[in-house]
Amino acid sequence: MVSNDIPMLLSGLRKTVGEKLLHKITKCKILLVGSGGIGCELLKNLALSGFTHVEVIDLDTIDVSNLNRQFLFRRHHVGMPKCTVACEAALAMLPSSKEDAKYIAHHGNVCDNSKFNVQYISSFDLVFNALDNVAARRRVNRLCLAASVPLIEAGTTGYLGQVTVIDRESGVECYECQAKPTQKVYPICTIRSTPSMPVHTIVWAKELYKLLFNPKVEDSMLFEDQSGDEKSTYMDHVTKLRETLEVSKEGKVDEVKFRHVIKEILIALYNTEIQKQLDMDRFKTAQKVPTCIPVQMIKNSDSAAPSKRVDYKQTQIFSREECIAEAISCITDAALMINAGASILPEFDKDDQLAMRLVTCTSNLRSYVFGIEPIQSYYAAKGIAGNIIPAIATTNAIVAGLQILQGFHILQKQIEGKKGELKMACSYTYCLRDKTRKGFYLLPTSLPDPNPKCFVCKNAVLNMSLDTTNWTLEMLLRRIIKKELGFMEPSLTIGSSIIYEEGEDIGEDEYAAMVVKKLTDLPAGGVKHGTIIRIEDFTQDLEVDVCVHHETEWAAKEGEDDPDDDEECFVIGGDKPVAAKDDTNTAGNEGTEESKDDDDDIQIFDGEDAMSTGHGNGKKRTFVDDGIATIEGTSKKARADN
Repeated sequence: MVSNDIPMLLSGLRKTVGEKLLHKITKCKILLVGSGGIGCELLKNLALSGFTHVEVIDLDTIDVSNLNRQFLFRRHHVGMPKCTVACEAALAMLPSSKEDAKYIAHHGNVCDNSKFNVQYISSFDLVFNALDNVAARRRVNRLCLAASVPLIEAGTTGYLGQVTVIDRESGVECYECQAKPTQKVYPICTIRSTPSMPVHTIVWAKELYKLLFNPKVEDSMLFEDQSGDEKSTYMDHVTKLRETLEVSKEGKVDEVKFRHVIKEILIALYNTEIQKQLDMDRFKTAQKVPTCIPVQMIKNSDSAAPSKRVDYKQTQIFSREECIAEAISCITDAALMINAGASILPEFDKDDQLAMRLVTCTSNLRSYVFGIEPIQSYYAAKGIAGNIIPAIATTNAIVAGLQILQGFHILQKQIEGKKGELKMACSYTYCLRDKTRKGFYLLPTSLPDPNPKCFVCKNAVLNMSLDTTNWTLEMLLRRIIKKELGFMEPSLTIGSSIIYEEGEDIGEDEYAAMVVKKLTDLPAGGVKHGTIIRIEDFTQDLEVDVCVHHETEWAAKEGEDDPDDDEECFVIGGDKPVAAKDDTNTAGNEGTEESKDDDDDIQIFDGEDAMSTGHGNGKKRTFVDDGIATIEGTSKKARADN
């Protein structure tokens, strides 16, 4: 029993939940992942509810755009780690003594297995998720289910939100039990040649960023092979710029010469390349014929970047001349940063100011060329580039409050010794924009049962269709196993032979000869139609059997162009195939309408968090977050020779 000598702010809570639960609240250990919009609200709620042992993980630093809704932060905090500032603010709110309280910040990535693993998660009574990216949500969910620690998920999209509980012992669905929404797909030909919407030019600009700064220039869809028959209008200039950036690591940057190199690229991209397409009559049927940016306008650009003006605001719209000046300034700043010993992000990140500035101005220049409206401000472009639906602070506050209430239910069951009985105690609650017929804006429903076909929590066989004669092991690892399925350190076995594995004791070069092989050439008979590949990840206590379909023909979705390059087309799903006698047989076309090729299409989410899923009862719901369950690990097998 707790003492009667409790703070005034907690006396009401004691009357509501009872002394035993209040004692549990003050003594339990809580992990919060994410300290942004929902995270700030949660930390405030945790502190004012009397939780004294809280750890927070967050990778982000505070940006000025956070200040309008993440109320624990102030302008002088900009640039500081979110979790550090948030923990300090929450600790100051504690109604009880702060001497024994611990609000510990971990400024890092929750996907870092060296710090945040199953053993770490096992030390907590309860985990709260307040995340906005898929990879991290999957990671936390898998860790929690592997450690048998309840996870309270929440997310918001504008005025909509929801809260749910995921718990392995209670037999409720995990994140991957339900299909995720399909992304919007834009064929490369549209992005490269016939853009008609701001999102098209922004995707193009993100690829331009990759073309200029990614170590592998060929990873950009704008890359053009100079050994081809048709001479590229801009690749020579790109190569020269990249060489200059490399040289800037050692010697002083000659800004005058460097600006000339940048201008040559801009002329090639916004004049020479466009004129080339016009001369080939590429746009004779277009509603709007593109207009080249005048060469002299680019050559004569010597003004300062508009984003560096004293009166600059992120909502301002730049003219063509201002976009040119901004682009020159961005790339020059990158060279100066490299010269000073700093590094440039190889991939676009909406939260990196330099990357976002460059994408905004270069996408707007392309919009001016193709007559696309509206021209985007930095703020608007960031929303499109990051697939962000504007956050509503009130929605964040509501779902954070619902998370705390779910937490009370879970802790009460722990007191009663009924940890695996959360299905009846907790609920899946929706926050609605429009009230129900009964006048409610909150709609609680029962926690759904697991999907028996879930490869994560029910260990179901996963079916995969691809061209086994074209795919290499490296492609399989990169495109499907790590990107689509979310494995961190996968080990692959066929039969009793290990064909690939990752881990602390595995050298980077150990499987170098293996990953370049075609799937059909792998040991243990290779991968053929009907082959079963077992994928294990001991860092997440996860295991899945993948049954392979060999497929060579891919049907385009309605309204989309036929795939130009089938090399990396694949489908996950469909009926389990019957093993073939040899590798010349192919599977049927089951599920080919779901095929996609990320290298030939650009995929965009409608929202940062939102995703629609369906229940077995036919009802459709919107769910914002990501997570997964885990499977018992198995013993190591004999390793196959390279």
